[in-house]
Formats: sequence, C-alpha cells, structure tokens
Amino acid sequence: MRRRTAEVNPSALGLETPSGGQVNSLQRGLDILHLFDSREPLLTHAEISTRLGLPRTTASKLIATLVDANFLRQDASGAYGPDVACLALGRVVKRGLPVVQAASPQMMRFAEEFGVHVSLMARERLQMLVLEHAVPSGLSHLGLATGALAPIARSASGRAYLWAQKPALQAELFEALKDVSAEGTHKYMPGIYAAFQELEERGFCFMASPVTRQSNSVATPLYDRGAPTYVLAAMSLGGNDRERELIDEIGPRLLQVSAEISRDLERLPA
Repeated sequence: MRRRTAEVNPSALGLETPSGGQVNSLQRGLDILHLFDSREPLLTHAEISTRLGLPRTTASKLIATLVDANFLRQDASGAYGPDVACLALGRVVKRGLPVVQAASPQMMRFAEEFGVHVSLMARERLQMLVLEHAVPSGLSHLGLATGALAPIARSASGRAYLWAQKPALQAELFEALKDVSAEGTHKYMPGIYAAFQELEERGFCFMASPVTRQSNSVATPLYDRGAPTYVLAAMSLGGNDRERELIDEIGPRLLQVSAEISRDLERLPA
C-alpha cells in the first residue's frame, strides 16, 4: 500500500511556542480558544489561567480582548465560552475548503447506502477535527457534527492519519503525545501499531467502540494532491454483524471513495 508521499513539515504540529523576541499575545489568544470543545464549552477565568500557565493579569487582558472582539462571551455564572466570531470564521473556512465541496456528495451517498455515519477529518494539534459529517436518514448525530474532536491516538481516524505520515513527522507527533500524557500514549501504542499493520494490508483500519458502546468504525487516509492531509471515516452502531460488514464491505468501499475524492481534488485548480 503506497503512502507517505508528502514532504515532512515538522513545524506543522501546531504546538510551537513563540521565541522570546516575538510578540506572543496572538498565540496566547489562540491557545485560549483551543481550550474549548463540545465536552468543555465553558471555562472559568481560573481554569483558563491554570491550563495555559498564564499569570492572572495576563489571562484577564487576553480574555477581555477576546470578549471585545466577540470571540468569547461570559455567561451568567461568570464562565467563558466561544462567541459568534468563532462561528463566523468556522463557516467561512468550511465553505472555502475544496475537500469539503468534493467530499460532501459522496459522503452522503455512502451514508445512505450503508446506514453509517461518515466523517471527513483533519488533524488539529493532537486531535482529529471533523470538517464534515454525513448521517443517514433516521439516525442521530451522536455529537459528531462539524467541529467535533477525537483523540488522535484513540480513534480510527487518528491512527489512519498517523500511519500515512512520513516517519519524521510521525515521530514528532508521538513525542508530542508522550509529553502530554506519557501513560495514556504508552497504553494505546499496541493498538496504534496493530492499526498500522491493518493499513499496510488493507488500506484502512478498524476500531471498536470509538464513540459509544456497540459502535465500530473504519478509517482510511484521504490524499490531497499526494499529501495525506485528511482522513475519511465510517462508523456504525451494532454488534458483530456490523463489525464484519465494516471490515468486509464498508472498509474496502470507503477506500475506493477516498481515492475517487482524491482524483476529484487533483482536477481542481491548485
């Protein structure tokens, strides 16, 4: 199975700290926004300050700036959460991504044909971010709408992404994961390497219960002009019957759809 055709860009981890000579207020402001997700939509001033290791006065200035610009709002309890400016930016980004436009129709057809959730994902720091999500008629979203995050080491999409990268970038990501949670990374490494073996053999990997009990998923890299930038994942609810269907039918078809979307992207203007 061909892979890792893109050049390594070590600075692409998105975890860099600005050098001492740089004005890093913008970086710190972005770091604050990165703290929020669907599991933690609200954070207190103290939580923001503690998690980023910022002095209270610095955190206060940054939060005030973000509130003034409508990137953060304060609720009745005094906690902060993302505001409308974040939504506006997200909508613009999604509309402007060629991969979303190319993938959406095929994702919806795939979801309806097999009765599975289908997600288009990309790496955001050490997590996988849902760019687009297709749900077959009659099924709930399970919290997997655009903007949802999945741990890169503990999801089929994250493991497919890691496998597709060149060894140097792969190693940097593993080191970053160890820095964040050495125990957690060590625990999941056998599963990651097993997924790598599956990807070598089949072109996709399988994972049980990535979101809820009785859920199973498969994922495969999606290449944009030779770069393993995205991942296409399908998830189903059910027992062993659905597991076999994912491996024997849905996974191989997902691999084909990923290749078709990649060819569509190659035909678009660079």
